[in-house]
Amino acid sequence: MTKRLTTKIGPRDIELLTALDRCPLTTSQLCQLSQSFPQPFAEEGNLRRRLRALKQADLVRSWTYATANDGRSPHYYKLTRTGYRLLYGEDVTLPRRRYFEAISPGHHHHTRCLADVLVQTIVCGHRLGIELRHYARENSLKLEADGFTLFPDAAFQLVTPDGRTFNFVIELDNGTERIRSRQDVESIERKLRGYDAHQSQFAALDPARYLVLFVTTRSQVRLQHILDLAGMLMRNPQRTVFVGANMESFLSSVNPFTKPVLQDHRGLQRTLIPASRKPHSPQKVSPHSDVSPRHKAAVPHNGSVLLCNSERQATS
Repeated sequence: MTKRLTTKIGPRDIELLTALDRCPLTTSQLCQLSQSFPQPFAEEGNLRRRLRALKQADLVRSWTYATANDGRSPHYYKLTRTGYRLLYGEDVTLPRRRYFEAISPGHHHHTRCLADVLVQTIVCGHRLGIELRHYARENSLKLEADGFTLFPDAAFQLVTPDGRTFNFVIELDNGTERIRSRQDVESIERKLRGYDAHQSQFAALDPARYLVLFVTTRSQVRLQHILDLAGMLMRNPQRTVFVGANMESFLSSVNPFTKPVLQDHRGLQRTLIPASRKPHSPQKVSPHSDVSPRHKAAVPHNGSVLLCNSERQATS
């Protein structure tokens, strides 16, 4: 039985819970992300007090990261089952148990870095009126092509004020996988071949179906090796399928939407999305996303859609 709420839930609380549905976040990350809320948190202390209230209402839980920052090990927050039902309704099918449990210590660095990339993307996009939609959580999206099976670390769509849409899947690289190995299931080479094969299925219909964004947390040299290999393996090197950025450069950029911090396999510098070349009249944005998760997502109370509400398989 769901606990009766003893805390009044407002629109900003829904924003917090919606953010935690995408991925686990620390107080610092949530405070930064709140810059994209209609009512941001002016200081982290106020946010901490609100999180304590949500925790007492059994809407969120927290654990300690094994990774330190400024000499401290911060807490990260996740939704509880009660919090998830508050967003999606009492009758919603709950995610797997792992969604509500503590992150395994070996995955702490990866999860925290992925959250940093997400927060930077949302906040910088918000300053320009660019909205992130159809977010697919880690391992919730399955892509299959030519014997390859891929589970991106994240996927989302960016929508500009003039209605243009850009689709991305994210691969966060911590330097733990081999770059070249066709046999190794976890190698970068297999991922490159798999994404290229999946993109090739739709090249005739839409050559810009989505971009694969590699973000390396270790070094710029490793990123260059990955992009060089991508150029060697691609069936059509004239297409742009892969782009990459070093995480330090991505996070320290004033705005990756206006500063070219990404590069492709040709060595060309790029912004996260291309600037509009001519004025566009406002148009209705289609809810269709070019990448589809394995499950349907309900619409939370604030009306935003986190994942593409589609039963169409991504394997085509």
